[in-house]
Amino acid sequence: MTESQRDMWSEWLLNRRFGGDPARMNKMLGMLFPVRDKVLSHIDLKEDQTLLDVGCGDGLIAFGALENFDQGHVIFSDVSEDLLNHAEALAHRMNVQDRCRFVRASAEDLSLFDNNSVDAVTTRSVLIYVSAKEKAFEEFYRVLNQAEGCPSSSRSAVLPIPSRRDHFAGYDITPVIHIAQK
Repeated sequence: MTESQRDMWSEWLLNRRFGGDPARMNKMLGMLFPVRDKVLSHIDLKEDQTLLDVGCGDGLIAFGALENFDQGHVIFSDVSEDLLNHAEALAHRMNVQDRCRFVRASAEDLSLFDNNSVDAVTTRSVLIYVSAKEKAFEEFYRVLNQAEGCPSSSRSAVLPIPSRRDHFAGYDITPVIHIAQK
């Protein structure tokens, strides 16, 4: 597929954000790798376990998981078919395609996934673009495996589910509720 045929999100993510400058790309990746590593530090993916990376984009977190965990499987999920095709091509080049699955889905509609079907959910720089944030969190929680050995306390440490609209992660957000609702 030519660059002009790609959707605008994939075109920006894969090309324009770096301005075609390899040095700028390397500098940005140098800043993004620690973020990726921090996200992945909360996960210990084992054999027969699955990580779902929602809004995988170019695969920063998903490919990091494949590198960090020599076992387990990773589902690349994004709304962009072009980005999924890009990630799938990279997975083939890296010879890790047997541990990958590529699914077109939005954060707020993971209906292609069964309840309790994944062992970890990751996302980065996605929720800002999701208008139905509460629905997205409900979907993340729904697909997360709630079997023994995956206590809700460990899930909520990585994915804080608000129990009240005026609280988040145990903090009273009443003074900034208008911002939190955005």
